[in-house]
Amino acid sequence: MFRTLALALAGTTFASAALAGGPVVVTSDPVVAVPAPVVPVQSFWEGAYVGGQLGYAFGDFDLGGSFDEDSVIGGLTAGYLFNLGNGWYLGPEFQYDWADMTIRDPGTGQTASFDKIARLKVVAGTEVGNGLLYGSLGYAYADFNGVGTFFNGSANSYVAGLGYDWRVGENWTLGAEYMFHSFDNVGNGGGDVDFNTIHMKATYRF
Repeated sequence: MFRTLALALAGTTFASAALAGGPVVVTSDPVVAVPAPVVPVQSFWEGAYVGGQLGYAFGDFDLGGSFDEDSVIGGLTAGYLFNLGNGWYLGPEFQYDWADMTIRDPGTGQTASFDKIARLKVVAGTEVGNGLLYGSLGYAYADFNGVGTFFNGSANSYVAGLGYDWRVGENWTLGAEYMFHSFDNVGNGGGDVDFNTIHMKATYRF
């Protein structure tokens, strides 16, 4: 009996030792996938742009008498739009135009002409369809030429406009814009000019 008990204890001890010295099972931690960082996509309308415009100008010259005149007008545009969110944009725009408008007073034979204008505006717009509907307000500067100093000199004006640019490619837009200007007290004669423009525009956006 004692022999049997001794053999049983010896077997148990051997089995325990065998198990203790067996291979160790290593468990690895679960792999957690880290999402890739989200890179914000710049809006098509956000950023700098340059382009040109060509159109029609018509004005009312008040030089003691009232005269209407029209002309082809065209020039260059450059600006930048900031993204305000929710499809709204705001930014500065500079334009420079050349024109060829000359009027003649049939009573005196005096002439007055207008041939260039510069504008610095603030543009505010919102996305509509595949384009941008916008309004603008700013400052305009123009040179006028006349006989002597009667209608000769520079003049300042506010400018207000409304336009729509339509996306036609990866970086290009086509659009149309109307603007109104009002120049007062030009030259020694104190002439006034109300001036309208309608442009077709093409711009490249960076």
